[in-house]
Amino acid sequence: MNGCAAFILVTSLFVMNCGGMDLSIWQMLLWTLVSVIAAVGNAGVPMGCFFLTVSLLTGVGAPVEVMGMILPIYTIVDMVETAENVWSDSCVCAMTDKDLK
Repeated sequence: MNGCAAFILVTSLFVMNCGGMDLSIWQMLLWTLVSVIAAVGNAGVPMGCFFLTVSLLTGVGAPVEVMGMILPIYTIVDMVETAENVWSDSCVCAMTDKDLK
């Protein structure tokens, strides 16, 4: 979830900025909340975050054509997201194991 939430937030802000949409600090904070909630509801499917981000951006009228710049390198981004998710899950397991001993 951590990698997906980070991808949704950074990508959404990038696409909206490239599309000429000016965001206030409150809108950016709202997008932070939206990205966390969306990542929780995202299924663990390949490219799930990419398509979820496209659907969120379509909902606010952002130019989703900019996502075409991200698509060629998304495989690498997805590998980093997966590594981050596995690492954070491992940390939680280690902390839980320490607390239960």
